Amino acid sequence: MGFRDVRESGILNGGVEDNVEIVRRLTDTVQSYWEGEGSWEETLGPLYDPDVDYYPARKFPDSKACHGTDELRRFYDSYREAWDRFDWEVLEVTAVGDDRVLGHLRLSGSGRGSGLELRGDVFACYWLRNGRIFRHEDHLTEAGARRGLGIDPPNVPE
Repeated sequence: MGFRDVRESGILNGGVEDNVEIVRRLTDTVQSYWEGEGSWEETLGPLYDPDVDYYPARKFPDSKACHGTDELRRFYDSYREAWDRFDWEVLEVTAVGDDRVLGHLRLSGSGRGSGLELRGDVFACYWLRNGRIFRHEDHLTEAGARRGLGIDPPNVPE
């Protein structure tokens, strides 16, 4: 059952479990989109609010905030073009309150042309409304992500 089928079936009603499912679907779908499977409209577009704000980790190459799905799509496409291989592994997805989700991801990749190797963890913060992501922030530390989500940081050093 695809994302649209799930939404149309009424299974997702906007609850906490639904938000976690939406983020899990996003993490599954991003890899397929980066591999050229499906269009934006078929894959990632339905998961984001049209007025989404995305804030990538500032240390990412060519990192800049994106506002709206057009800018976000261009950002995703520029990453797809820059990397010969780009993979991510979902380590954990956790609901934080009624409208927020924290994802712990492990990224790895190889730059197209440069051969630059990338490997590391990212902590992604998602805010959802009406079954869509309207804000997405990436952080390089769990403490930074927890602060971004407005929850107490764990007892881990920065």
